[in-house]
Amino acid sequence: MKKAIAILTSVLSLFTVYAQNYSVDLIPDSLKQNAHIVIRDCTKELELQTINTGTERIKEIITVLDKDGDQNARLKIFYDKDSRVKILQAILYDKNGKKIKKIKQSEILDFPTYDGFTMYSDNRVKYFKQDFAEYPYTMEYEYEIQHSNLISYSTWYPIQDYNVSVEHSNLKFTHPSGIQFRKKELNIASKSSILSNNDKITEIWECNNYGAIEDEPFDISLSERLPKVLLMPIQLIYDSYKGTLSDWTDYGKWMNNLYSERDMLAENEKLKLSELLKDTSDTIQKIKVIYEYMQGRTRYVGIQLGIGGFQPFSAVTVFETGYGDCKALTNYMHSLLKQIGIKSFPALVSSGKYIEPLYKDFPNFSQFDHVILCVPLKKDTLWLECTSQTMPMGFIGDFTDDRDVLLLTDEGGKFAHTKKYEAEDNLKTCKALFIIDSVGNANCTSQTKYAGLQYDDIIGFLNLNFDEQKKWLYNNSSLPSLQLNKFTLINEKKELPIAKIDEELSSNNYCSITREYMILPLNKINFQRPIQKMLKERHSEILINRSSVDYDTLIYKIPANYKIEFIPIEKTLKSPFGEYSCLLNFKDGQLIYTRRFALRQGRFKATEYKNFYEFFLSVSKADNEKVMLQKISN
Repeated sequence: MKKAIAILTSVLSLFTVYAQNYSVDLIPDSLKQNAHIVIRDCTKELELQTINTGTERIKEIITVLDKDGDQNARLKIFYDKDSRVKILQAILYDKNGKKIKKIKQSEILDFPTYDGFTMYSDNRVKYFKQDFAEYPYTMEYEYEIQHSNLISYSTWYPIQDYNVSVEHSNLKFTHPSGIQFRKKELNIASKSSILSNNDKITEIWECNNYGAIEDEPFDISLSERLPKVLLMPIQLIYDSYKGTLSDWTDYGKWMNNLYSERDMLAENEKLKLSELLKDTSDTIQKIKVIYEYMQGRTRYVGIQLGIGGFQPFSAVTVFETGYGDCKALTNYMHSLLKQIGIKSFPALVSSGKYIEPLYKDFPNFSQFDHVILCVPLKKDTLWLECTSQTMPMGFIGDFTDDRDVLLLTDEGGKFAHTKKYEAEDNLKTCKALFIIDSVGNANCTSQTKYAGLQYDDIIGFLNLNFDEQKKWLYNNSSLPSLQLNKFTLINEKKELPIAKIDEELSSNNYCSITREYMILPLNKINFQRPIQKMLKERHSEILINRSSVDYDTLIYKIPANYKIEFIPIEKTLKSPFGEYSCLLNFKDGQLIYTRRFALRQGRFKATEYKNFYEFFLSVSKADNEKVMLQKISN
């Protein structure tokens, strides 16, 4: 007991020290390095009253070193209908720690958390933005949140962004001794301390003197690098929905129960399906017809209402309104397929270009942010993105590819893995003919094909109107003095989609001329730029997110009054990160340049960064090679 009191006294004393003086001069230089803000102190306390009710108390002292830190020093308190917020104080201090002003309650805004896509939401935010231009300055915030219907206790990130350092931060979790919970600690430097007081138990985690992390080229996801603690109840209670959370199977049962009886269709829609499919017998074709029917009559809007935002609208509601969020539209597509006897399952997924690791030993509500549909077939599995009105059927792009997901089934949660697009799937090819005149201008006809994830890279372009597409082509070309005379587009929307862009263009001063010499650049269409930073010290592992291949065949017809003076030799580069080759042939007055550049998906040690940097630099230099032509004397 004496030891527990000593630990508690130490924690309280430490907090008092940090609370007394906010002068910037007291911040160690090591914490200012690479930092836009320094978290002087952040104390987060969650005290449970019951399994699903509790009080959260937060006190933050944040020093902003420069303008780039303003955004991370704003007050943002997110809450919903199951929580009540009480702001105790918000105070601004100057660089010497002198109090400038106390923020009035009337200066703190309160509004729904609409993001441009969300139409309905129970979620709100209390928000304050300090317009104080004398850097550095310090903000102090203190507030309480009363929670009910808690289904997640805490996700503690002492740091949440690049260029943020921490002087001191802690999490204190207090609960009645009879409440069971699960915890997961990641990148935590020191063990938590545990205190017992009568029938309550308190566990404390701390983070001290944590230096700022800089964004590095090709780095792994920030969330993998930062310290964090996740706390989850074992027993789930949200209104009348009850369950356990001992594993992902239990998690899936609880979630699947939220979808129960929401897959019924309106009678007139059943008739519509029968009419649509009357001449279709092939299973894949049936799915395609229904998928395109769903796309044509729905649109995505964010819905954050009820049961923590986890329960979808019914299929009938989506049919009547014509909109829904990811879970509602996925449930709608599932319901349409169920009507014609095709089995499918909603799949919970963590979306985005980073493939985040799934904690298979720790069921929680913070790892999934999206829902897609899994359609198991005899020979393969189809994955359907139901929120897009333009995505080809069966193509999911890099938003949800190649990662573990959780299927919601009647038996509970089951793991599956989404489609992985291999290097040759993610193909970009360019074939072009350049006719060079005697003053160095070029007329060009080209066809560029984008497949797989390289198709996904330009999907925004594909959905633009003609004028916007033309503007995009101008903005994304490196040809000098470009004049785009004509372009056509073919969009092959299939499971592995392909887009073809044909262009007719001219480029003045494509070649440069010095006296009797003409300099012909070999690759201004698809060249690799070098990595901008050669870091003295690399911290993150190197991540190449996806494999891909580029093939280019560029033919240059040179002027009749010029001859070849210098031609670069062929180049071959091989490394663990990828391969590169280029070859140049001259025949019948034409230079034929062929290029292949393949990137290999993978994670590599930080110590490999110099080799990684030099590989890209070598590719960039090879792409910058030029041919020298000499004018033929009369």
